[in-house]
Order: sequence, then structure tokens, then C-alpha cells
Amino acid sequence: MSEEGVDYYDSRPDRDEEEENSEEEGEPTYGRRNSDDDEDEEEEEDDEEEARQIAEGFIVDDEDEEDHDSDAEQQKVARRRKRKKIEDFEEELDEEDLDLLEENTGLKLSREPKLKRLKRGRQEEPEHSETAADKFFSDEELYEEAQDEQQVEEDQYATQYRRRQVYDDMDDFIAEEDDEEGLVDDRADLYNREAPRRGAAKDMMDILPEGLSEDVLADMYDIFGDGADYEWALEEEPAEYEEEQLEPKLADVFEPSELKARMLTEEDEEVRMRDIPERMQVRYAGTRKTFDIPPSDEEIQVEGTWVARELASVKNIDQPTEHFLNAVKHVVSFISREYLEVPYISDHRRDYFTEVDPDGVTTELLTHDDLWKIYDLDFKYTSFANRKAGLREYLSKCSIYDEYVSNLVDKAEKIEELNDISDYVNLRFADNVNSLQKQTKGPKRPANKSLYEISLRNKVSEFLPRFGITAAQYGANYLERSRRYYPEDALVSPEEEAATFVSTSFSDSGRVLRAARSVLSQDIAHDPQVRKAMRRDWEARAVVSVKPTDKGFDQIDDLHPMHPFKYVHDKPISSFTNGEYLLLMKGEEDGLLSVHVNIANYDGWFNQIAEYYMSDGYSDSAQQWNQQRQDVLQMALSEHLIPIMEKYSREKLRIEAQEAVCDASYQSLMSKVNVGAFRGPDADRYKNGIPRVIAVSSGNGERNDPVVAVFVNHRGRLADRLEVPTLRDEKYWKQMVEFVSSKKPNVIGVAGFTAQTRHVYKSMQTLLNDINNTDSSVPTIDLLAVDDEASRLYKNSKRARDEFGEFSEVTRYCISLARRLQCPILEYTGLDRDLLALRHHDLQNLVPEEMLLASLERALINVVNDLGIDINATASSPYLATALKYVCGLGPRKAQSILQKIDAKGELESRSALVTRGMTPAITFMNCASYLRIRNVDDADILDDTRIHPQEYDLARKMAGDALEIDEDEMDDYETKVMIVRRVVKEYPNKLNDLILDDYAVVLRTQYNAPKRQILEHIKLELQGPYHDRRQKYTRPTMDETFRMVSGETRDTLREGFILPVKIHSLRGKMAICQLDSGLDGYIYIDQASDNRIMSVADVLEHGSTINAKVLGIDRDKFAVTLSSKASDTKPNSDLSLRRQPNDHYYDSQAEAREIERRRAMRKKRTKTQRVINHPLFHQFNYMEAEEYLASRQRGDLVIRPSSRGPEHIAITWKVDEGVYQHIDVVEMRKDASVFAPVQYKIGEHIFDDLDQLIVTYVEAIAAKAEELIAHPKYRPGGATALKSHLSSLTMANPRISAYGFCLSDRPGYFELGFKLNAKSPAAQWAIKLLPDGYRLRDTSYPVVADLINGFKRIQANEAQQRRPRHGHNHGAHGYHGQRPPRH
Repeated sequence: MSEEGVDYYDSRPDRDEEEENSEEEGEPTYGRRNSDDDEDEEEEEDDEEEARQIAEGFIVDDEDEEDHDSDAEQQKVARRRKRKKIEDFEEELDEEDLDLLEENTGLKLSREPKLKRLKRGRQEEPEHSETAADKFFSDEELYEEAQDEQQVEEDQYATQYRRRQVYDDMDDFIAEEDDEEGLVDDRADLYNREAPRRGAAKDMMDILPEGLSEDVLADMYDIFGDGADYEWALEEEPAEYEEEQLEPKLADVFEPSELKARMLTEEDEEVRMRDIPERMQVRYAGTRKTFDIPPSDEEIQVEGTWVARELASVKNIDQPTEHFLNAVKHVVSFISREYLEVPYISDHRRDYFTEVDPDGVTTELLTHDDLWKIYDLDFKYTSFANRKAGLREYLSKCSIYDEYVSNLVDKAEKIEELNDISDYVNLRFADNVNSLQKQTKGPKRPANKSLYEISLRNKVSEFLPRFGITAAQYGANYLERSRRYYPEDALVSPEEEAATFVSTSFSDSGRVLRAARSVLSQDIAHDPQVRKAMRRDWEARAVVSVKPTDKGFDQIDDLHPMHPFKYVHDKPISSFTNGEYLLLMKGEEDGLLSVHVNIANYDGWFNQIAEYYMSDGYSDSAQQWNQQRQDVLQMALSEHLIPIMEKYSREKLRIEAQEAVCDASYQSLMSKVNVGAFRGPDADRYKNGIPRVIAVSSGNGERNDPVVAVFVNHRGRLADRLEVPTLRDEKYWKQMVEFVSSKKPNVIGVAGFTAQTRHVYKSMQTLLNDINNTDSSVPTIDLLAVDDEASRLYKNSKRARDEFGEFSEVTRYCISLARRLQCPILEYTGLDRDLLALRHHDLQNLVPEEMLLASLERALINVVNDLGIDINATASSPYLATALKYVCGLGPRKAQSILQKIDAKGELESRSALVTRGMTPAITFMNCASYLRIRNVDDADILDDTRIHPQEYDLARKMAGDALEIDEDEMDDYETKVMIVRRVVKEYPNKLNDLILDDYAVVLRTQYNAPKRQILEHIKLELQGPYHDRRQKYTRPTMDETFRMVSGETRDTLREGFILPVKIHSLRGKMAICQLDSGLDGYIYIDQASDNRIMSVADVLEHGSTINAKVLGIDRDKFAVTLSSKASDTKPNSDLSLRRQPNDHYYDSQAEAREIERRRAMRKKRTKTQRVINHPLFHQFNYMEAEEYLASRQRGDLVIRPSSRGPEHIAITWKVDEGVYQHIDVVEMRKDASVFAPVQYKIGEHIFDDLDQLIVTYVEAIAAKAEELIAHPKYRPGGATALKSHLSSLTMANPRISAYGFCLSDRPGYFELGFKLNAKSPAAQWAIKLLPDGYRLRDTSYPVVADLINGFKRIQANEAQQRRPRHGHNHGAHGYHGQRPPRH
């Protein structure tokens, strides 16, 4: 961009210059459409919309309207429309909004000079003074005056009124349309109703300042109303109106997902209409945060102190200064009370967090990133404050009025401390909690009394004081690291003392002591002071140790990303950086690592904290009591505190790691988007500071892929394009030369999808050398490789198809590349959630998406607000409009609303029109005004195209007048002030350097009771260079960066010494040409082809083969790699030391060596006893490996494996069903001790001569029987539970029938036969054992399933007969009378 100011694409042609070349009058990339075309298109869209709505029943067509036309109908329609218009304009602005408008936009209701009014605005007003604003809202007086002059002014005002009345904000998703006749009648009705206001409007013209037209006043009336807008509600409505059917709502027509995607839900509308920055609303959605009542001064002080303490901890500031504390409190007030966002605070409230020393040097107390941290801490504090308020409410409901608890709540500073208090209350005040739960019918506590409660209700509670100090006293000692409280030495031993407190519940001294230790350990573990002190120790001394699991030992090799942490030992939690802990979490989740958090030097630490509980006595009884106290602390730690502290430490590590990754990702994106346009040696000659760019690409770079070039001029428009089949043909080469020469670009950008792009890059290098050397009078054309990460996402996106759907994918890709060189930020603002698809950090996939996206969006917010947005241009350019949602105070919903209103009402002539035309309410206007630029509008105030906020316009005009030494009396009208400021900006910016801003700041501080020094400096810089570019200047890519962008290779993937697979493409005597996986060319010369002497590379290399080669050198300028295929250079793993990540500083190599040796010994021992059987189904598996092997195979498949029962056994594992396997033990039998003796195999009583016979006649036979039973209609998958549910359903449907079915048993090799005799009888199950020749049920074998079922029925019938004499006609739980046996 130009040095003078930021400039970006303008959708309209410049007023004082014409297009240089006729060919540049091409298709605009983001230009506005012709207004006539817009109107035609809108009419067509309206027709289509009307037809669609008629078809769906939303509106009535003309014929239907005529059929149902009546006076009553017209009245109802008019009344409904009236109500809708009232709702549309309801609460857009209130009196405070108008006051803010009066103060900030220059629309004053007084004729005094503006600076004097600004001074007086900060002073106290007389109690009974009546301002012009008060008169403005005095509806009754205006109404009476209007009645007198109504007839006189009616005719003159009618035309303007009708014109305004047809205005529609077009906010609704489905527009209502009326026939022409009804619309005229309705307008007439509204015109008569509003007659009183029209007369009042004319009288108001006499008291308003000059320059305010009737149209503006009329718009104000439309926005604010006159107090009579709701008179229609008092009218009695006809009965049929109440019975009228409601019109369809959006939710009745569209899917909720579509409404949500289009931001048309009720929640979206609420966010859109509320006068709070959208991001703040979305941030606090679902919390108890209310924006209706701003926090008080006391609440701001409390929050500011809390936030300052947390921020100081993050910045490692031990003792924050008073200035630092005050600065944080001011920023907290701006965020939580005034609802200002970070960009606004950074630009317009700098005086509150900067210091100026006596030498005039300015020091920032808070950086821009600190402001974002305060923004986050404000959210955390809100959660903390809500939790504290909820806890107080809970204590009140439980009637807990304990001084100790109240003091703890008052002093609590963290969520964890509030949770500690809650746990303490639930333990110590269980009766109160139970009473509340009974009253509220909430979840009940367990009915069984715990040992803690039983102990407190016995004599044990009287024994507890004998241990010395209480848990609260111990907590105070521990927290303060002192011995303020200490126990008194007892004269008798603990056992003797406990013997006096025995009871029926605790019958001996040992039980009394155990109960006492249990109670005291829980008291100590639940004491909030103890937990707070212990949390402090763990934050300082906790360490992490890591060991691999059996699975991790095998999978985490030397190149695995988790290898540096495979054997970490006692790594302090404070030493984790850059999100490393997320890798450990991932490893633990995947079952690769075992992570333990403990405290360093546990024994020493325990002795230290135990001192606060011990007695100093040396007698035997004192030592025995101290031992009891140590047992209490050990129990409290092992059973309660250590698990709590480990969980806390893990959570703290997780949050810090995620925040570290998000911060690194934010910085990465900032480095990409916070960059200005390309600037060459002749950058000062660029029009609007924007270079003319040609982007060239061949896409995939294959032989048949064409080369595409697009030209984007300095206005950001696609002016021309060229597509040639190849650059190897002279004909097409000349076409490209002519194209480049005629367009005179400042730079050419090249990129592509693969490393084949290097061919295009080299060709363009040669082409540009020829052009630059031919004509020395033309500025040199530069050639660059362009980072295409955003372009790859853009080329196939909906945005690209909407903008350039008629062009090819590669053309759209090139357009994005050219735009990237002109304005990088705009290539990212349209990505939305696709930002997550870009690579920002190696561990970004381990961070929640919403958390990462919020951090990435902050980078866009920073840069967009630094750059500013032409608000009128965004209304006609979807490309520019993507940035509007990142403007301070806005968001996607509010940005959408503003664009719709501009589209409906026309472009803005000033920033103040945002308010006067009802586009933004007061707080939103305060946030966004200085970042929305008004450009290329006739007679516009030049200040509307600066970063100066409208509330500071008076100061800016005063400074401009002082710079030109013009008296304030001479600046008595608006036009003069605007002209003076324009002269200073355009002609005399250096005169502002003569102003003594320090003295002026002193006067303003006295006048406004607020610091203004930094604001004055801000105004001065903007007047000297409106919207000067704050972004980093564009820098040429380094050779490494160019190599990465063209080839995709980095130093982590390609380095000297790496061994890579390469494919031999051609053999040329003493050189072989290869290709790497990335597509780069590699060269093997004859002296690097073999360790032996050869005459040709063809002696050792074969065309088309893939070999391993060692990288000897990389020519990044020529995109070529020198390789070696010598056997001595390509030994396996010889590059391991280069590829492997260095081990962590706390890596325990000795523990790794011990584990490797232990496993080697186990493997050696296992090898000695390893069985080898010559059979294709034999595998060296254990039972778990066998099941894992069979998991993906079919039912009935099997493996033979060694048995753990000894060398005389083998095992056969076969798959019964998914997740069910049977392990069959097979005994080997030999007729004699010789190893050559024949072997027989025995299973139970079955003996087999060989394994094949065993498999066929036993295992496969059993599997066949299982398949037969599974295929039966009565079989139910899902086990016994599913079968029982099925039988219950059948008998409930027909209570008198009996039902049965089969399912798999929990015991492999068995099935279950489940049956239910009737609806009231319980379900029963009988086991069925699988046999090679059938099934066994109750000691009886059946060859087939049908026989099995018949046998089951016979058994049931016999049992029923046996039960009859005993039960008579009474139906027992296990029998039935008059029932048939279960049937099919």
C-alpha cells in the first residue's frame, strides 16, 4: 500500500482519472453492478418470489384478492400492516442513543461552537435546564402545534410522506406484497393517522440546527416515533380478527438447519437487534450474563483487581504497579460496562493504559495482546462471579450461616476454591443439604449412613479433639506456612484414650481409632484451606512421568511424534511448552502411553506438611499420637487429596497446552494476513497503492494441462485472461510474451497444485528476462512464487462459483493468487470455518475447533480493523463484504443486517447516517464507526475516511484550525470546518507538527476529566496520513520459502543425508534422472551410482525401477536434488539420527534400556519354549492375539496356537460369533518317549490321529451345529438380555401364550434356550452344549435342532404334569395349568 494511507479495491471508477488501456475495462472482480441492471434483476426476482409464494400459499394472487375483497378485510390488512411497521421500527433508538448521536456525530441541537459544546457536555448541567433534545421528545406539545397547522402543511408534506412510507428495510426472509389497490388504501389510511406528526415536523425545523433537511427529520420521526404509535392497540378489534389464521412462519416452512445456516432463527434475530457487540452476545450465550444492568463501580473494582492479578501471573509480574492495576481496571470497565471491543479500546482508549515519562517517551502498560487476554479474563471472571453468586444462594437455601464458610466464600479467588467450599459444605452440613433436597424434591442422598456420619453420631465425635488441632486450624497453619496452632501433648497413649470411648458401634479401642482417623482424614481432605495450600504446592512441585504401554512400546518407534516423551521421568509441569502435553493426552487416549502426575520428592514434601500437624513433644505417648496424626494425613492424601490434585494438575496442563497451541496458531495467521500489498522498486508509482498483477498456473502441471494467466488491474478487477496449451511451443510462447508486455504488470505470481509448477516458474523466469532486457524504459517486472493455501480452498468454493462460475477451476485459482498479492487479508476473511483446514500448528487437531477458530478470527479482526472497510463498496461487492463481519462491534448477523439496509435505502453519505438512518444503534455505532470508511461520495467529510472516531471530530477540526492559525470564530459553520480539515490533510499536513499537544492535553484533561494525550497523537497521525498502513511491509519470499511454495518440501521433509525412495525415469550413460515422491527431479551421477567401478549407470540401475537413494545436495534455485545410490550410503536406518526428533530434556534413557533388556530376556525365554507345529493354520499367538486375528474373519474360522498349559498341550481357537471365541484345549499323546513316535490328539474323550481329522470331525462339526442353530428363526442375536426382552414382548402381547428362543451363552461353546410360560411367569434359561454330532440339553443329546425343540417341549410337559397335583388349580410362579407346551 502507499505510504500515505491504506487503500484497497474501489468498486467505482476514480473521478479524476480514466482507464489507461481499453483492455483493462474487463469484468470486475468485485465491482458494483449497474443500477439499472440491479433494478431489472430485482424485479425479476420479485416476480419469481411472488409466484413461489402464491404457489405455497403465502400471499394471494390478484384474482383471489378480488374475490375476497371487502371493507372488513381491508381494515384487518391495514391494521396488521400498521402493527408490523411498528414492530420493525420498535426500540431502534432511545433517548440515550440520541444523546450519544448528539455528542458524537455533530448533529447538535444548539448553535454554539462545537468545541465549546464539547467542553460543556462534560460539565454538570443545571437541574431544571431544558435542552433541545428534551423539546425534541416532547410529543404532547408537538402534537398540539401540529393540529393547528395540519391543513396548511398537509399538501406540501404528503408527497415526501408517501415516498418514505414505501420504504422497506427488507429484513424479512419472505417479503409481503400487496396488490396495488390495497397498497394505496393502506397508505392513505396511514397518511391520515400520521397527520398530527406532519405538522409537528414542520415546527421542529425552526429549532434544529442548519443543514438538517425535512427528509432527515422525517426519517428521525420514522425511527423514534412521536408517542402515538401504539394507539391502534386501544381500538376494539372485531371478533373475526381474533379468529383469523396466523400466517406461516419461517420455522413452518424451512428446516431448522437451513434457518440456522442463514442466521434466521429467533436467537439470531435477538442478537441482531440487541445493541451489544455480536461477538460479546455469542460469547456469553448460555450464561447468566445480563446486558440490561451494567456493573457498578464496586463490581468493576472487584473484577479489575481479579483480572489484574491473573494477568500479572500470566506475564510473570510478581508485584504489579499501581499504574498497571488502574490500567487493567479501566479496560475491564470499557469491556464489561461500556461493551467496547478490543480494536476500539486499542485505538481510542490508549490514554488509559499508556504512560508518558518527563522526556515524552510513551510506554505501553498493556499491549494489544494483553487487551485480548483481559477480554478472555473478563469472560472467566463472569463464570467465576456467577458460580460464587450461585454458591451464596445455595448456602442461603440450605440455611447455612457459618462464619468460617462465609469468610471462605468472601476470600475465594478461583473456581476451584468455590468447588472446595461446596464439597466442604456437603460433608459438614449434610443434614441441611438433605433437608433442602426433601423440600425441592431434588436428587436424594444415599439412605445408608457413611462411616463418617455414623462416627459423628457416636462417642467417636467426643474422641476427635484428643488428636489436637482441627482440620481448619491445620489448614490455616499449612496455608500460612506457620505453626499458629499446635496440639497439646496427651498423658496417655492413643489406645488407652480410645478405650474410654468404646460403644456398641465401635466395640474396642482399635475400631475407635480407625473410625477417628477416617473422620479426621475426611475433614482434612475437605477443608478448603488445606486444598488451596496443597494446590499451591502442586502447581510449583508437580511432575509428570511417562511410560509406554505394551502397545505403545511396539508402535512408538524412533520416528513417532511421541517418541521424545516415551520415557519421560519427573518432568515439572511448568516446563511443558508449545502444547506438548496434548501429545501425552493423545497417547494415553490411544492406549500408547501411561501418564502419571505426582509431586517431586514425595517423602520430603510429606514431612514438611506434616510438621504443621505434629506435636513437639518427645515422650512415648506424644510420639504415639504423632504417629496417629501421620496416619491421618497419609489416609487423607492417598484416599482423597492426591487424586484431586492429580486431576487438577492434568486439567491445568490441558488448558495451558490448548491455549499455547491457539496462541501459536493466532501468531502464525497474523504473520500471513498482517502484510501489505506487494511493493516493488517503483511502488510509489502504483495507483491507489495497489500493484497490477498477472497470476500464472498450470494446475496439476501435467503434460495436457493448459497454462492459464489472468490479469488483475490496480482496481482489483479481472481485466483479461489468457489460456495456452503449453509454453514449449513457440507460437504459444509469443502469445504469452505479448500478453505480459501489453498488460505491463508490476509483478507476476506463479503457483500450482504440484511440484510440476517448477516448469512454469522456470519458463516465466526466462520470459521475464527477455522482456525486462528488451525495454529498459519500462519498470522491471518481478516474478514471485505465491503461497496458495487460501487459493486452494477458494477455487472450488461456493464463493468462487458465485463470482466466477463461468471460468475454469484454474482460472479461479489464479484470480485468488493475484488478489493475494494485492490484499492478503481479503483472501482469508471469506474462509469462515475453512480457516481450520489450513495448517497453523502441528498439534492444532488436538484442540477443540471452536476454541481454535475463535483465536484465528482474532487475527482477522485485528487486521480488518487496522485496514478499515469501505462500507458502501461492501454493499455491491460480495468479495469485500466478507470482511465486514470482522469489524469491531459487528458480526455475521449485524453485518448482514447493515448490508440489507444499505441495499434497501441506498449508500451512506456519512458515518452519522448509520444512526440517523437506523442502521446501527448507539453502542454498535461507538464500536464500528471509525472502521467503516465513507469514500468517493460527493461532499463527504474527509474525517469519515480516517480512523478518527466521530466523537473526536470536534478535536480534529480544532487541531486543523489551530494548525492553519484560524480563529474559532471563523469556523462557525459545518462547511467551513470540513473545508479546513480537508486543506490540512491535502495541503498542509506538516503544520500539525507545530502544535504543542502536551499543553493542549493538559487543558483537555481539566475540561473533560479524562486523559486525551494519546487521542491527540492519534488524530494528528490520521490527519497527516488518513488510514496510514499499519500492516507489515511486504517482503520477498526467501529461497527456502520459494522452494517450499513450489515443491511443497520443507527442511523437515527434505534434507541432505535423508534416504528417500526415488523412481528411475531415464538413463543417460553417466547420469540417471529420477523423480522424488514430491515430483522434484533427482540426479544420480556415475560416481555416486555404485561402490564398484562401472562404465555406465545402466550397469546397476534399471529404467522404471524404484530404489532408495541418499540426498547429497539440494539446489533450491533450480529445484534439483543430487542423489547417491551406493550401498554404503543407503544402509537401512542410516539417516535415523537426522530424522528423529531430539528426546525431551527429562527423557530417562536408562529406564528405556532396562525395559528393552527386560523384554529381550522375556522374548529369549519364550523362544526356548516356543512350539512349532507344521500346519498351515498354526500361528505363534497367545489367546488375545488369536482373538484379534479372528476378529475380521468369518464365523467358524480357527487358528492352532501354543497352549499356556505346557509343552504337551496345544490350543485351538475358533470364532463362534462376533466377539465370541472358544478356546479348545488339545492334549498331545505319544505312544513312547521318542520324538519320532506317532502323535495322537485328545479332546475330552475324543481321540484323533492327526490335526486335520480333529479339525474336520470335531471343530468344524461343532461350528456347523452352531451355524444351524443361529440360522433357526427362534434365534435372537444380542445375548440373554435381548432374548429376555423379546420373550417379554411376546407374552405381554398375548398373556396366555408361552414363548421360547435361542441365544448365545456367555460361555463359548454353549447356547441358551430361554422360555417364558406366560406373561406373569419369570423368564428361565437352560444351557445347550454344542457337540460334533448334535446338541446336549439336560444330559440328553439331540442330533438336529428340531429334535432339540421337541425334547424341550416334552421336558416342559412332564414338569407341568408333576406340578399339577401339588398346585391344583393355583398357578404358581414356575408352572401353568391348562397351558399348552411352548409352540412354534
